[in-house]
Amino acid sequence: MKRVQDEIDEVVGNSRLVEPEDVQNMPYFQAVIKETMRLHPLLPFLVPHMAKAECRVEDFDIPANALTLINVWAIGRDEKVWGSALDFSPERFLGSDIDVRGRHFELLPFGSGRRACPGMLLGIINVNLMLACLRQAFVFEPNERLDKTEKFGIVMALANPLLIRASPRVPIHLLLE
Repeated sequence: MKRVQDEIDEVVGNSRLVEPEDVQNMPYFQAVIKETMRLHPLLPFLVPHMAKAECRVEDFDIPANALTLINVWAIGRDEKVWGSALDFSPERFLGSDIDVRGRHFELLPFGSGRRACPGMLLGIINVNLMLACLRQAFVFEPNERLDKTEKFGIVMALANPLLIRASPRVPIHLLLE
């Protein structure tokens, strides 16, 4: 994650905190966010939908009134779509127009179309700004062994608490303003 830190330092420096307009000038940081949302979506399934009429999706016949779910977790790990799908590789998004708004059906952390998350824009802005500010302001070190095991449920979460040590890397007065 040194590359993220370097990009933030280059764009913002350490005399002020990251502002929302700074994020658009940090392509690698944005790629890290996309890659994180691909591999670790908050919700493994999108909101269920009922098929209004019988239809066919690729090799699947879907009867009318069938309840359907889209497995975002599985899409993010599909080797046919992502190649080395289990590797954390933000570089796959550099120079790509794939975004988290659901325009491309490879990446759907907020759903897509009319049924997309109504808080999507607010969520995108807040996640980007909060994580950029945290990464700018602190150096994070995992406590002992980092356990990234996930607990599968309605919401994806770590199976065990994440223990980290945060050390300030910007002047303290910036954090207190």
